[in-house]
Amino acid sequence: MNKKILVVLFVATFMLASCGTISKLGIGGESVEEEMELQVIEAKPTEAVVSEKVFYRDELDEDLNKDWGQRVISGLEKQLVLSQMGNKLRLQTLPPNDINIIFLNKNNDYEDVIVQAEVENFGPIDNAYSLICRANEHGWYEFRISSSGYYELLRFDQYKKDEGKNAYASYTEKRLNSTHIKAGLDKNVFSLSCIGSTISAFVNGEQIYFEKRPLAMEDDTFSEGTIGFGILGYGESLDMTFNWVEAVKP
Repeated sequence: MNKKILVVLFVATFMLASCGTISKLGIGGESVEEEMELQVIEAKPTEAVVSEKVFYRDELDEDLNKDWGQRVISGLEKQLVLSQMGNKLRLQTLPPNDINIIFLNKNNDYEDVIVQAEVENFGPIDNAYSLICRANEHGWYEFRISSSGYYELLRFDQYKKDEGKNAYASYTEKRLNSTHIKAGLDKNVFSLSCIGSTISAFVNGEQIYFEKRPLAMEDDTFSEGTIGFGILGYGESLDMTFNWVEAVKP
């Protein structure tokens, strides 16, 4: 009996020590040139702990303009069609232009916060959902996932935008694949964590990995601001939903 237990413990330890690799796709913003440090973030947002730590939650089943302000980063506002589908916020896009539209919360600012949302795809998979934290007049941090299984962690610089330059700097240098993302027509819960100077990301309760290590970037550019969410399209007609959005206390 004891020998069997020892064998099981040895196998479990070996499996936990193993790490997978991720494939890369060369699409994204500018690379961030400053030195970035990776570290493990212990606190993971999960359904079991969220209920007692929620700062703010929106089921997105009422008038969106009450709490959220819309902003067009690229594309045209008329390309976006908003509607309610059950208790979900439905966002459809029209071709032919690429589109990046975000919604920023008008009522709440946070320093340390985890913003997360449940999303669902009903159309083409060449899309992206975004979450935003510490948004202010100078910029914000942004985490994106796509229904094709890719993710990217970025910083938006309003000064560069005003200068007509690419306002996004990508910590991951390009979009990367993650097996934690459920591809195709499926639901995903994804999270952006902004705690102190550490910016990290999670999908379906699992921390995203970058270069075989947990993705946790050190950046103190923005210390506080509001939260947000958004969608991106690349010239196709998309059909996507946000089922809820919430801000969680770390």
